[in-house]
Amino acid sequence: MKKLFRVLIALSLIMSIKVISYPVIANAQSDSNSEKEVIRLTASGQGFSDRALQKITDSDFYTFSRITKGSGLSFQASAPVKTLYFIFERPCEWILTLDNGTVIQGGEKGFLHETVVLPREVREFRFNASSDLYLCDVYAFADGILPDWVQLWQPPCEEADLMVMPTHSDDELLWFGGVLPYYAGELGYRVQVVYLTNHNLAPFRHHEMLNALWTVGVRNYPVQSEKFTDTLSSMGSMEKAANVFGRNRVLEFQVEMLRRFAPKVIVAHDINGEYGHGAHKLNAATLLDALKIYEDPSIFPESAEKYGIHRVQKCYLHLWSENTIFVDWNNIVLSKFGGRTAMEMAETGYLCHKSQQDAYSVAKSGRYDCRKFGLAYTTVGPDTPEKNDMFEHVEFPEKSELPTDSSLSEAAVSQTDNSPTAARPAAKKVTKPPVIMISIFVLSGGVILFIIFKSSLTRYRKTRRDN
Repeated sequence: MKKLFRVLIALSLIMSIKVISYPVIANAQSDSNSEKEVIRLTASGQGFSDRALQKITDSDFYTFSRITKGSGLSFQASAPVKTLYFIFERPCEWILTLDNGTVIQGGEKGFLHETVVLPREVREFRFNASSDLYLCDVYAFADGILPDWVQLWQPPCEEADLMVMPTHSDDELLWFGGVLPYYAGELGYRVQVVYLTNHNLAPFRHHEMLNALWTVGVRNYPVQSEKFTDTLSSMGSMEKAANVFGRNRVLEFQVEMLRRFAPKVIVAHDINGEYGHGAHKLNAATLLDALKIYEDPSIFPESAEKYGIHRVQKCYLHLWSENTIFVDWNNIVLSKFGGRTAMEMAETGYLCHKSQQDAYSVAKSGRYDCRKFGLAYTTVGPDTPEKNDMFEHVEFPEKSELPTDSSLSEAAVSQTDNSPTAARPAAKKVTKPPVIMISIFVLSGGVILFIIFKSSLTRYRKTRRDN
């Protein structure tokens, strides 16, 4: 009987462990995106060393090779190729010549990550530089559905539902948490990310940025100001950052972005710069100033004439102390990301910023909690008591489908759903079972079963003796 009791207790413990175990979050690139889906390419070119050629096919965007104007590379593929995915160190224009003489020109959009669907399958093609350029990687794929890490960027929005305005690449996840995974990835809003600074002094961060944005569901290509390069000199006070960048130049940039993208809702930095970063402070302060003047066409008239003026309905600042809202990214489940929460996807996206992993982590709680925002500007009134939705009271005209890039095949475009969502589905709440209660319940069940079994056995033995 003692052995039986031990077996029942052990089974109860196993059941409780099984109940309270949750799936581990997988890497951003799933098993379905293994290397076997990438067709092997061999590159050759006069004047290129073996090491230079290797950098172009090593699947490592931290390395690149220079291709001078007028020179080129020839590629041979191990299988028929229908789609090419290029990663460039800097924006550039280029020319592809297929094996039958067909010429394709690209690079006009300025995308660093660009996917090209060829008009026919080829095994050989030539890549030529229209000007000096730096090529990081080339990937080749057969006809059909592409792996989800291949990026098919849409141009920046003409009119954005939401404009997110971080200072540096990675701020959009560190301080704003699940904003992008939820509103862009899950709900399909037209989301435009606009960075105040660029990372031209550390170009690899551009690739980390694009990989992170793509991972969390952003599909419109981000904008970085070319006027303001990220430097250590901008990290001090707001006055120091203003001296580096020029406060009026930053204000002009903010006004231009409001007019260019006509956002309905804006999300931006803490007015105190989160941990006190001067450029964060300057970004938030000039944005609030821009919201006061952007509707006046006599101020910075060039952008008013170019883009017109459209009214912003709401602006949220991280940690703003008035009209506060709390969006619990931990309890918003995203069906388009396999049931992960918005917070989990923010952390997954941040993993793409490989160079920043030792510096920061997503502010899930505490002083810089990425779930806390305040409504700093509104033309549609305050939020209602629930205060957990940035699009509450926002007015939408009838939406039309986003245009797709005509250079992409149906198979390539079917990789992802880029259509906007007319009606917002309600946030789905995470319902994880209370671990302690379930454990007690299972253990109690085992004990009760044991008592019932022992009682039945006693009655059976008594019956046997009576007979």
